[in-house]
Order: sequence, then C-alpha cells, then structure tokens
Amino acid sequence: MKPRTRRALWSVVAVLALATFWVPASRPRSGRTSLTMRLLGPLAGPVAVAQWVRVDLAIRAGRTDLALARAETAFELAPTSPRGWFFLSRHLAFDLASPDREPDAAVRQRWVEAALALVARGEAQVSEPAELAFWQGLMLVHTAEIEPDLARWGGAKVLWERAAGHFERAAQLGHPDAAVAAAAARELAHDATR
Repeated sequence: MKPRTRRALWSVVAVLALATFWVPASRPRSGRTSLTMRLLGPLAGPVAVAQWVRVDLAIRAGRTDLALARAETAFELAPTSPRGWFFLSRHLAFDLASPDREPDAAVRQRWVEAALALVARGEAQVSEPAELAFWQGLMLVHTAEIEPDLARWGGAKVLWERAAGHFERAAQLGHPDAAVAAAAARELAHDATR
C-alpha cells in the first residue's frame, strides 16, 4: 500500500473514531445515543429531516410498511425531536384509523393503540415529554369524539378516563394546559356514565 493511501485510510479511521465518541448536545433523556447519531454528529438532524421527507413520500404512495421502516431510521437519527413522533402518530391515529378510510372498528382500534404506543416510546426520548403526554390525551379525545363504535373501546367513559390520565401526567411534567384538560376529560367521563 502506498504511503499516501495509508495516510488517507488512517485519516478516515481517525475521523470515524472521533465521530463514534462524539456526543450531540441534545441527548435522548435515556442518556444513550445511537451509533448512527455519533457517526453523523451534527449532520444527524438534517439527515433525519430528509428521512422524514421519504416517510411522507411512502405515506403518499400508500406504503405504510415502508413509511414505518423509514420512520424508525429517522427516530434513530433524531430521537429527541418531538416533530417526528407527532407526525407519524397523527398519521396512524387520524388517517389510518379514520372511520371513512377503515370500516373495521377492530383495525381502527389497533391503529390508535399503535399511535399511543409510538408516542409513549417517544415520550421517553424527547427533550419535552409533557408535549407528547398531552398529545396522547388529545388522540384519545379525538377518538372519543369521532369513533362510531365506542363499545369496542369499553365505552366513551373509558376513553375519557384514559385521556384524563395522559393529561394528568402531562400536567405533572409541566404542560401549561394539561390540568384544565384533565379536569374537563374527567367531567366528560363522569357524564358518560349517566
């Protein structure tokens, strides 16, 4: 191997080694960063944005499987940003679980539950978990208001109580509107029992 090629190779190895130990300023709340984040360093954010564009293109093409796979890569690149968690969960809970799009109530319920699980996962990663806790409550409020088959969910009371629980957690995490939303959801849950 030529000395010049050897120096170039060692330079690449040195840069990769440094990037592997580089920790971005906005770390996930768990304190761990992915290898991809460490390798890309400050480019992880812009690459994640590009990946979200690809997620959107897959959604528009009707390729939910591809959108979900691409979203996982985007989450790995930028787990602390709540925007991706909002975007994908909104698609699952509002688009795929729409009664206009999906006639089967059981399938609609699975999409909403998948959206809630996704956001719960994000809540452990993002820098502002109160926003995602509040969002989970809003998704359930939306479902309680538009879902024609509430019996499948255990009734409106159950959905309102679950929403109130998410709002209460958001209030504990510091969301400014969550306490009022929790009280309103509790009242609606009480009214649903009459």
